Amino acid sequence: MRSACVFLLCFGLLLGGAVTAADREQALLEELRALAQKSREQRAADRWLQRALDDLVARYDRPWTRTLLFDDFRDGDFTRKPAWQLIEGRFTVRRSRGLVAWDRPVDAASDAGRNDDAAQGPADPADLGVALVGVLLEQALGPTSREAQDDGRPAAEQDRLRLASGPDRLRVKASATNAFALTATLRASSEPPTRLAIALLQDTRGRYGYRLIVETGKRGFVELQRIRRGRSAVVESQPLKGRLGDGALHDLVWQQRPDGTVSVAIDETVLFTVRDRAFRDGYPWLELQHDSGDLEIRSIRVEGTG
Repeated sequence: MRSACVFLLCFGLLLGGAVTAADREQALLEELRALAQKSREQRAADRWLQRALDDLVARYDRPWTRTLLFDDFRDGDFTRKPAWQLIEGRFTVRRSRGLVAWDRPVDAASDAGRNDDAAQGPADPADLGVALVGVLLEQALGPTSREAQDDGRPAAEQDRLRLASGPDRLRVKASATNAFALTATLRASSEPPTRLAIALLQDTRGRYGYRLIVETGKRGFVELQRIRRGRSAVVESQPLKGRLGDGALHDLVWQQRPDGTVSVAIDETVLFTVRDRAFRDGYPWLELQHDSGDLEIRSIRVEGTG
């Protein structure tokens, strides 16, 4: 009985200490945030000190309390739970790879939005007959009209040009609040360079909102754009310096805080922090656009406030 009482007393002391530590941490964060805001308003600090204060607040402050959207594509179908809408182009879901888009020819027989790794049944004899007739006609009549217009380029190169002729676009209802945290776990190629745009939009026409562009390769960069009346303006742009495109999985983190502070990071490395308060309302729609390169998105999460 005595040992049980001693255990409960020690547990209570530890719990009380933990709560006190958490309360103190929150109070310290509030004081730091107020100090950074006052310094900014009164221009009382040098630029480097102001940036250091803002970085400290951004590092330890997490105002997002709700998960608004999450998808790891494990169900093998991006058209349900949540229901993504394919606007144009092609995306595929593959086991152990997530949402996939290529810059190379893929099997056109697989259904867009469904698992390509599912076992295929035996070929239909009628389909084989049609394919055989097509091969015989091609040999008899010479190159097809598409091949006749390729200026001597190999068929593989023509397929690449055809696939790269237009973007792949997906849209989903995200219901993101004005302050949000978006995390995408992805893998990208550097050769060919991958170009991905993630947009949080206030309307389905894409006339208002923000767009984050990521491009790998030797001249890779990350760029934040503000969209108003359908026109985009660059808010901030920074070189990637090889932080993507190495064939490994990385976390792309895009955050916007209630005071308008926006930060973009790869894993735990912050690429830039900037303030922009162009919009007060939230962003109901999330769009993904793949323009080039080989891309795998393992998961995507959007968190919000309130």
